[in-house]
Amino acid sequence: MKKKTLFQILALTFLSVLVMFIFGIVAVNLNAKEMMKERLAEETELACSLVQTEDDFSGFSRYSNDDAFRVTIMDLDGNVLYESDTKSPLENHIDREEIQNALNGKPETVERYSETFDCNMTYYALKTRLADGTEIILRLAVKSSQINGYLGVALPILIVVLVVCLIFSIVISNVLSNKISGKITEVGDSLRSLNAGNYIPIKTDSGEPELYSVLNEINELNANTHTHIQRVQEEHHKLNTVLENVSQGIVAIDENKKIIFANKSLSSIFDSTENVTGKDFIYLIDDLPLCEKIARHLGENYASEYTYNGKELSVVIRKVENGNQGDNVYSIVIITDITREKAMAKQKSDFFANASHELKTPVAVMQGLSELLLAKETLDDGSKKQVDRIHKESLRLASLISDMLKLSKLENGEETELVLVDVNLREIAEEVLAELSTKLAEKNITATITGNATVVADSKKIFELIENLCSNAINYNKDNGKITVSITEQTDGVMLKVSDTGIGIEKENIPRLCERFYRVDKSRSKKTGGTGLGLAIVKHICALYNAELSIESELGIGTKVKIVFSQN
Repeated sequence: MKKKTLFQILALTFLSVLVMFIFGIVAVNLNAKEMMKERLAEETELACSLVQTEDDFSGFSRYSNDDAFRVTIMDLDGNVLYESDTKSPLENHIDREEIQNALNGKPETVERYSETFDCNMTYYALKTRLADGTEIILRLAVKSSQINGYLGVALPILIVVLVVCLIFSIVISNVLSNKISGKITEVGDSLRSLNAGNYIPIKTDSGEPELYSVLNEINELNANTHTHIQRVQEEHHKLNTVLENVSQGIVAIDENKKIIFANKSLSSIFDSTENVTGKDFIYLIDDLPLCEKIARHLGENYASEYTYNGKELSVVIRKVENGNQGDNVYSIVIITDITREKAMAKQKSDFFANASHELKTPVAVMQGLSELLLAKETLDDGSKKQVDRIHKESLRLASLISDMLKLSKLENGEETELVLVDVNLREIAEEVLAELSTKLAEKNITATITGNATVVADSKKIFELIENLCSNAINYNKDNGKITVSITEQTDGVMLKVSDTGIGIEKENIPRLCERFYRVDKSRSKKTGGTGLGLAIVKHICALYNAELSIESELGIGTKVKIVFSQN
């Protein structure tokens, strides 16, 4: 860089000095010509003042055949009266430019080629009057090459000046290049220190205002960049700390199925110790079926469970929206060891099923005895009221236990008696609403069914599904409300939608509606008579047929539950 800068400055300086040298020669040449013209005009005027008679013409004899100087005297018609160059023919000169200028009273120097002297000559002529009144034209001429004498004197001086300027320019160029390259080196060192993380600002000198301002701007920019890099590194460190210490295994994969990032938890799950960054994820997950499953669903949102070496794993794939850009993250795979959670859930489910089963008999006894007591006519009104309450609570408890057993079987996959047939959804919906007609009449709710379609499923399960949806639509509806069951065939399957004009649900509560016993307003549980398991049962029935369940609701307006049965 220094040599290049030095060469550029030298070249620029040499070019500038050379141009000045050429212009100097031209200026000297022009000045010499001008001086020669002035001198020629002055000498011509002097000669005119010395010529008073024709006898004075002989005074110019000393210039006879002079190689550098020539005197010519003519009358007004151009006839030569006297010529210092005796070798030259005495021809008429009336057509010469300088003669015409003199006759017109506008004398000017004229330069042209002379055949007599075989070179360029400069001429100057004046019209003058002799003592006797005769008018003549006196012309002097000199060789134009006499200017070289002036150049010969000026040229050595110009050459010396040129050499001195070149030497001076070399010294100045070296100083400037050292200074510039030194500043550039400082800038480079500062940038390298910024990259290395130990930022060193550039030294500035206020004595150089322009450079001082620029370097200050660079220092300020570098300082801001350094602060930003430190902040990013801190955030990166925090993020890495979090990712490395979460219990879930996280791996980021590009579109070429190469690993961009994998945390320690993932390596722990698959007992891997090597660095797999930049490799295919099969190097990390030594289970071909699992790799194939992940590969099939890269670039989409997907979730499933998988058993690996006795471990129960939850596999979640998330599509990254800004993927498909070279080395950018295309998909994130989150693998969680849920073996313990599954075992605990199994224990809870077993307890749930056993408790439900054990409660079934005493509840049945309570229900039977309460019915017998109600049949007796000897009971007084107070006792009969209490027994009636016991009977209703036993019925509610029996319904709860029945739902608990159904849910337990669905969760444990114990539904072995499924009979898959073509089920007409409209017919099932009509049957459900007929069964719920008493409840509909109590709240004066209008129920309508639109559309028709069939799905391949177990008719009992579809009945349970629609019954739970319609029961909720009645229980949480307003008096004089409406229920609409719409059945629509779509390109991707059949959609069943149950809408009501009920009390609605806040949006933040919708994600938890399918949890067991979850109620938005627990104070309404006795009023509505529900068990809190309806939507949990609906969710598991949907899972049996890979149906998609979604819920939309607005507080005070109503709720829509949509189920889409896939055609596959």
